[in-house]
Amino acid sequence: MPLLGIAAIVTVAGCGGKSSSGPTASAPAGPPPSASVAAPANVNGTWTGALVGGAPVAMQLKQTGANVTGDLRVGGRADISGPVEGTVEGNTIKLRERSGFGSAPLLSVRGDQITGIVGGTTLDLRRAR
Repeated sequence: MPLLGIAAIVTVAGCGGKSSSGPTASAPAGPPPSASVAAPANVNGTWTGALVGGAPVAMQLKQTGANVTGDLRVGGRADISGPVEGTVEGNTIKLRERSGFGSAPLLSVRGDQITGIVGGTTLDLRRAR
């Protein structure tokens, strides 16, 4: 999303026009819109864990800016295993199957941990170091 912030700044900067009545005072514009948006959390790497009371989960993620691609493996569940893609905003990651078939709810990223509720079950993943 950094390009969106840059586009917003360029648009705001380009909006100033000349007035036929001369210069007028205006309120400060404040910080650019991108200044209030947290940088995306780093989710690069290998994540392992499990669905609580259920199958082991392994995920390999590669992040470029706010965009994420990778591979998800859920033990015994070929139907929900495979390539994934998504986005990270601040400490929130949203993934979906690359085929576009399914998606996960928003997951929380805290350092080397990803948690959330998936299909009514708690997901808890840790980044391998």
